[in-house]
Amino acid sequence: RIIIMTDADVDGSHIRTLLLTFFYRQMTELVRAGKIYIAQPPLYQIKRKKREEYVDDDVQLNKILISLGAEDVRLKNLADDKELSAAQLKDILESLERLAKLSESVRRHGGDFETYLAERQPKTGKLPTYLVKVREGNEESVRYFHDQREVREFHEENLDLNLFDAEMGQELLPLTIAPVKANGGVRRRAKLVELHESTTIQKIIAELARKGLKVDHYAASDHPIFELIEGEGEKALVHPLFSIPEIHQKIVEIGRRGVQIKRFKGLGEMNAKELFNTTMDPEKRKLLKVDLNDDNAVDADKMFTILMGDVVEPRRQFIEDNALNVRNLDV
Repeated sequence: RIIIMTDADVDGSHIRTLLLTFFYRQMTELVRAGKIYIAQPPLYQIKRKKREEYVDDDVQLNKILISLGAEDVRLKNLADDKELSAAQLKDILESLERLAKLSESVRRHGGDFETYLAERQPKTGKLPTYLVKVREGNEESVRYFHDQREVREFHEENLDLNLFDAEMGQELLPLTIAPVKANGGVRRRAKLVELHESTTIQKIIAELARKGLKVDHYAASDHPIFELIEGEGEKALVHPLFSIPEIHQKIVEIGRRGVQIKRFKGLGEMNAKELFNTTMDPEKRKLLKVDLNDDNAVDADKMFTILMGDVVEPRRQFIEDNALNVRNLDV
């Protein structure tokens, strides 16, 4: 087996991509045989009192912080002045955690989650199932659509965007009119995304509504909608909350108190004992197997060509389309 070990920062990602490109281009059969692995060192070390723990990723870290933050808090819905039980709060936090992941997925597609929710149909509450991201020069805008009929209409009105890729068999209308440049020659291009997350988001919103958390309260309100009560009796602290996401955010904030969180950017930041215990020990280490098969070979080749190919234009376009999705940028 060949195990690739790199730092958890941008430089490490670049080196890993270079090595994967080498193995993919020069030793394809080695990759297909499942001999290439990527080491998975922990991203965080957390300390609380005398307890020390290594955490693999942000998802696991959030679960720990939510568990700590929810130990001594109560949630009151100001609409009916009722406090939720600990079990109800746990269920709500689990739903909010799932919703946060899905909202991040919509954001990665280029959408704004609050705007996406606001675009639901007034009568049925159905959420959009398609998103079109339009780039015009340096400006970017997003449109939402509930079905293919709406997408088709937008396509007919904006043929220059060439929404449907003929190579993928998705073209709904023949492009008999040559693409044109709008607004004085500024080139436009667009990307159509089917939002497979919409059904799951719809279910979670329904779950929260049954627990008294309406989707209308997702965006921030002018007045408090909930109160998070921390502690008991005269020493209790009351935190007014103006939106549903603030429940999750405030509990994570409370969970961080008294916790030392260290983010590992490089393997060199660990001492020899830490490196062995977390990344090198065959009994404890975690490895990610690189799997190349007939189902993903085309996509893999396309991505390596974009990121590491000789032609600059596709790479520049990829960077432009994904620059706003960056969350952890090492400068």
